[in-house]
Amino acid sequence: MKSRLLYAVPFVIAVAGATMPAAAADSQVIDVLLGRIEKLTLENARLTVENDRLTGSARQSGADVRAKASDALSGPTPDQAAAVMSAGAAPGTAVQFSEAMLRQWVQNNALFIYDSVNAKLQEKQQAAMPKPTSFQARAADLFEKDAIKAGAADGEAKVRLVMFADYNCSYCKQSQPTVEAILAKNPDVQVVYRDFPILSPTSRIAAQAGKAAALQGRYKDFHAELYKLPQISEQAVLDLAGRLGLDRDRLKRDMTSEAVATAVTNDFNLAQSLNIQGTPFFYVDGADRTFPGAVPESELQKVIDQLRKAKG
Repeated sequence: MKSRLLYAVPFVIAVAGATMPAAAADSQVIDVLLGRIEKLTLENARLTVENDRLTGSARQSGADVRAKASDALSGPTPDQAAAVMSAGAAPGTAVQFSEAMLRQWVQNNALFIYDSVNAKLQEKQQAAMPKPTSFQARAADLFEKDAIKAGAADGEAKVRLVMFADYNCSYCKQSQPTVEAILAKNPDVQVVYRDFPILSPTSRIAAQAGKAAALQGRYKDFHAELYKLPQISEQAVLDLAGRLGLDRDRLKRDMTSEAVATAVTNDFNLAQSLNIQGTPFFYVDGADRTFPGAVPESELQKVIDQLRKAKG
């Protein structure tokens, strides 16, 4: 019987002590909701009814605590629930919430729940967002190590831009003309291309083909044409190499070599270590923010102009 009773209680919130702040109690309620709200079912209601029947007299001994909690939860504000929880429960005890009590609390505090859940989600999203300081600390990894570069040569570039991309990404395809326009209008800008093949196994085939083309000194045009393929496959990549006059046999050897595969993996791991969640993704060396998604040319140009001016 004891195990049935434990499973029958839909929600249990441990009250740490009589001085628990209202905000802390509210946060506990929201945490419970976030973790369990999707699991509220008719079965829960059935088990709660059965729990009431089986506990009988045992429930009477804790009636005062539960009555106070019930009154608080049916009230109009979360502060009232917190007050009863903190004043009516001894340290180390647990306040038990039935489904009916929880539903009443949800109804009376819908706006509070909405705001709290959104705030928690935003906090998690912010914590997971790439941090500009992390990019600044990894500048050598981003702009130097095994880098495929376009635009201004090393030592002549006043501004450096890195782009993480996936050849199957439609937004990356849209961003390719943006990058080409930036290079055409800014001869002192250097672009570093990094692969983040996350959308499909064929994304990695294309990424390795691109790096293999770089070994033949043909990265720029091969890279641009890869984005134009209607469907990526090894055969399509090799056919493209033939049309552009690359050595097909060498490309096939190089794109399956350990060195090229490792280079793509290193790019992928670098992106993950920086918490990059999707493609395309841009970072301008020295900027105080990152640029996820298909960023307008004007936005990148503004940052480039600011950094160029700052460097004199």
